[in-house]
Amino acid sequence: MKIADVKIHGVIVPMRPGVVHSPGVEDKLCAPDPVSGRSLNFWEFPKWIIEIEADNGLVGLGEPRRGDLYGPLKRYADMLIGKRLIDLPVGNLPLPHGDRYESYIVYEAFEMAMLDLLGKHLEVPVWHLLGGKLLDHVPIHFWMGRMTADETARRTQIAVEMNFHAAYMKCALEDPIAERVRALREVAPHFSIVLDPNERFENPAGAVRVARSLESFDRIVFESPVPQHRLDWYVRLRKKIPQPIALHLASLGELWAALRLDAADYYNLLGPLKEFTEWARLAAAAGCPPWRGTGIDLGIRDMSSVHAAAAAGCNFTNDIVGHMLREDDLIVEPIAFDDGCLVVPNGPGLGVELDRDALARYRADI
Repeated sequence: MKIADVKIHGVIVPMRPGVVHSPGVEDKLCAPDPVSGRSLNFWEFPKWIIEIEADNGLVGLGEPRRGDLYGPLKRYADMLIGKRLIDLPVGNLPLPHGDRYESYIVYEAFEMAMLDLLGKHLEVPVWHLLGGKLLDHVPIHFWMGRMTADETARRTQIAVEMNFHAAYMKCALEDPIAERVRALREVAPHFSIVLDPNERFENPAGAVRVARSLESFDRIVFESPVPQHRLDWYVRLRKKIPQPIALHLASLGELWAALRLDAADYYNLLGPLKEFTEWARLAAAAGCPPWRGTGIDLGIRDMSSVHAAAAAGCNFTNDIVGHMLREDDLIVEPIAFDDGCLVVPNGPGLGVELDRDALARYRADI
């Protein structure tokens, strides 16, 4: 089997109404683009679909995170065309990459597509190529942006009706966090909660202030409450507040440094699929449950995360929910959802088919 062609499609898929912030909240929830430096709301950046076509007619699908990525995607595509299967080892494709986010953001899409292609060729699921699955159902949490208490209650009611059991809420130090938690628990007393301020509790004093406001509530995790380069603050916070703490990391070096200091209780991890499963197993072996981090993605990338989370045994609630929040997931059959979990498929490759009508509808001239 040889790579005959690579197709690259740019799309912009809006969010469903009312799923991000309450009216009046302006928060991009997105760092400047690592390629272009543009600063936009995360849903305004293009998403990408790549198709790796083999000379036997099989096609592998990949989807990187959002961003202005056409240039590097095209360069990597040109490097793959003409390569034989023997030239493309799983987990170490002959493409430039490291374990830093800026280095692997493009690589991971091609790894994903090659795993899909290889799985179809061998007639095995992607989780099989990642070492086998530890889960048949991957738990996920319901996602919401920065909202008022009333909007939080409204969104929580939707989550309950959809049969979720956990919620993930973006927030900042100045937000009515305790009021939001109270509103959520009045609707769904059984929900666990992850609060993610994206480091905007500012310092240990800010995090302690929020923690004290939540003393009457249990089952709450703080994700990245203060700047993550200050691991000493995380070590200190774990001794000061009752809430467990999670770090959102994107490299093995970051994870190893945090594990050595015992800086967190949980780890939200990014990374290419093969490397993610290795990092997640390392965190789990250290007694720190991992979960799969995403970027409010479409169906292809979310399904790849289902395979990775299943292979790594991520039974804490994962972030794999973007396909439910965008106007369209760009796949023909939606990812199966059952009792707060995404169902791990057993068919060849990723187990998704590109919806070409939706692809044409959301195509962006980029």
